[in-house]
Amino acid sequence: MPRQLILFPCSHMGNLLIALPHLQAMLRAREEALLVVNQRYQALVEQSLPGEQRLLYYPEADLARHHSLLHRVRSYLQFVLSMRRFAADVAVDIEGEQKSATLTRLSGAAERIGPPRKHHRWFYTHSPEVHWSGHRWQGYGSLSRPAAPAPAGYLPLTPSDAGNEEIAPFVAVPSSHLLLIHPGATKTYKMWHAEQFAALCQRARRAGLTPVLIGAGQKDRLQIARIQEFLPEPVEDLCDRLSLAGLIALFCQARGFVGNDSGPMHLAAACGLPVVALFGPTNDDLWQPLSPRARILRWQRCHATCERNSCALDSYPCLQRITVDRVMDTLEELGVLPSADTSSVKQVRIS
Repeated sequence: MPRQLILFPCSHMGNLLIALPHLQAMLRAREEALLVVNQRYQALVEQSLPGEQRLLYYPEADLARHHSLLHRVRSYLQFVLSMRRFAADVAVDIEGEQKSATLTRLSGAAERIGPPRKHHRWFYTHSPEVHWSGHRWQGYGSLSRPAAPAPAGYLPLTPSDAGNEEIAPFVAVPSSHLLLIHPGATKTYKMWHAEQFAALCQRARRAGLTPVLIGAGQKDRLQIARIQEFLPEPVEDLCDRLSLAGLIALFCQARGFVGNDSGPMHLAAACGLPVVALFGPTNDDLWQPLSPRARILRWQRCHATCERNSCALDSYPCLQRITVDRVMDTLEELGVLPSADTSSVKQVRIS
């Protein structure tokens, strides 16, 4: 049976969570297979594919610009040599970004499969038709060899012992009223206004919930700082304080989640949390969370001439006119709001 190299070094967590069922199906179909994924998500992959050893991690951290050119070149070459030592007969790239397409070409595989893209004939020997018109899960499935069976969904996630130990100093009561809020996103046009998130935190407190802000990186830190400025009493902030394993453990103990279109939104849905996902100019048909416990909110569909980076109405009303009342009503519909007789019980302590 041909040796199959599966390439998914994508740096977007949401894309990885959507793709993982297909990646698992390809690993299960062939004993001689190797999966390349981003080292940033090692904990997520290991919890999604417990016991799987056929993994090679793309060294994204070692390729960051703050390292010397020599360090970056050496790290990349060492990775490529490790990948080529697998001696793949077939390389499959179901994402098709520049990074994965280049690795497909460098893999040494005689047969290279990937999506149609600019100059794809240089990277791939075969580019089948891809069904990008539906959800990205179907798009990935049309390139996978084989694909995961329908219906579309995530692989189940459960907390690790390391993750539970990590969050123990923060969460005092396992069964809590935590409402996790991720107010950041990779793009500014995906972010609900900080003032609205602050109002949501106030309303959640009055409803008996304990709002907690989560995130990672400079954009999330800046957004959280803006939110805190609108609050008379600060909300607990766990931005940059948890590893991915700790974040998964926290999601598995929380009561609900509210956030923009982002990787943490998909992670919350994969952990089984009730999710309120705030969408603006991005396509929810393509990126909606794959969970029956998730709800998408948008004020209206975008204007026909809108582009993601350029709103025809100037202020992204599709996202920014979503009201706090609507978010709270959706949380109530999902059963996230505590009932009146229990809201004073099961309190949580964040330290």
